[in-house]
Amino acid sequence: MPDFATLGVADPLIRALRGMRVTSPTPIQSLVIPDALARRDVMAQAPTGSGKTIGFGVPLVQLLSGGASKPGRPRAIVLSPTRELADQIADVLADLGTSFGLRVLSLVGGDNVRKQQTLLAAPVDIAVATPGRAHDLKRRGLLHFDDVRIAVVDEADQLAHLGFFADVLGLLRACPHDAQRLLFSATLDDADEPEASEALVAKRKHRDQGEHTVADLMEGRDPSVHRTETSVVSVDAMHHVMLRVRDNEQADAVIPWIASRKGQCVIFANSKARAVSMFEALAYYDIDVDVLHGDRGQTARRKVLADFTAGTTKVLIATDVAARGIDIDSLELVVHADPPLDSATYVHRSGRTARAGKTGTVAMIVRDRQYEQAKNMLSGAGVTAIEVLGTPHNDEFMHCTGARKPRVAARFQERDRDEAGSRTPGNRGAFGRGRGSGGRSGVGSRQHRPKRTKRSGKKGR
Repeated sequence: MPDFATLGVADPLIRALRGMRVTSPTPIQSLVIPDALARRDVMAQAPTGSGKTIGFGVPLVQLLSGGASKPGRPRAIVLSPTRELADQIADVLADLGTSFGLRVLSLVGGDNVRKQQTLLAAPVDIAVATPGRAHDLKRRGLLHFDDVRIAVVDEADQLAHLGFFADVLGLLRACPHDAQRLLFSATLDDADEPEASEALVAKRKHRDQGEHTVADLMEGRDPSVHRTETSVVSVDAMHHVMLRVRDNEQADAVIPWIASRKGQCVIFANSKARAVSMFEALAYYDIDVDVLHGDRGQTARRKVLADFTAGTTKVLIATDVAARGIDIDSLELVVHADPPLDSATYVHRSGRTARAGKTGTVAMIVRDRQYEQAKNMLSGAGVTAIEVLGTPHNDEFMHCTGARKPRVAARFQERDRDEAGSRTPGNRGAFGRGRGSGGRSGVGSRQHRPKRTKRSGKKGR
């Protein structure tokens, strides 16, 4: 494997990478960086956590060095599917950009537009944005694409899956035609291979029907295409477990046991209502828990992730808004409280563990009625999971999840004694229903600055 100097990376950037504890390139970085530095368009596929952010961040920063930007006119735009991922990318780019004094902004939905207008009143070199907010700022005349020299689309498959394909394509078309395009995706099917311009004409019929491939974002360009290993979850790096339960009641009974484990874990829910009700039910126990979903304000969402990253929060209940926004190298357990709706979602959720060369466990709670659906979904993800009876006190269940008997929170113990056990954990029944929580919050956009402390073990960015 070549080192960064061999790939053509400038010395100031190599020093910045060392400060981030990144000393050698990952496979996808070794493939992408030389082509990107040569100003070629690039389309790359690599699994989540394989270092794609540094893969496009290093050439982006190096190519922008020595230039000057104007207010509201970034020279590089990075499009991200979620707010959390946009923040994460902007933090990494700020760490890299300090070598050349580059200014990095994150511009995401949910933040105060007036604050973003103030931030854009100063020169900005790199804007990391979610598509909806980028379009809104462009429509208001606050964000201009005329000076963009490099356009990056990260997690292109997820952007398409979330229905942002037309928005992203429109933003790319707003950039100068000679602007370099770097497209990264966790999945890249054979059908996504770039095609000649004449071949794309035949596909317009499919576009009109809403059928797109990732390669359509290249619109007849001739990018270099790079793939590392497939995006199927690595069975070697992850221990996959199917927790068999009879019904909803039994499923709800095992969640507090899992959440009471010593280490941290992320529990994914299929809907906001499900996430909120699990959060409210777990609040009955002595568990440091928080919840992350799309209706929480951006400042609150940033605080939730910061607390979880710092270890202050032990259990994070999340909808898929967080599936690509959590970057914790040492996370040992991911729990699917319900089987995800498709294999790709399973892959992306599960990718929160077994990062940076470490191992992890992925546990999926499966009711009897969901068994066949879950088996088919796992087959599509290329995963073979062991089946374990999801019952407290079952030794295999306790071992693979680290489950422990939950303790009632002190504030509820006296009340429960007064009520003579009229409300016990077994009859609370709150996991399937619940009120909304996590109120909206205000300003959260900011200029991203390099961190003063060194990162630890972040090779897989």
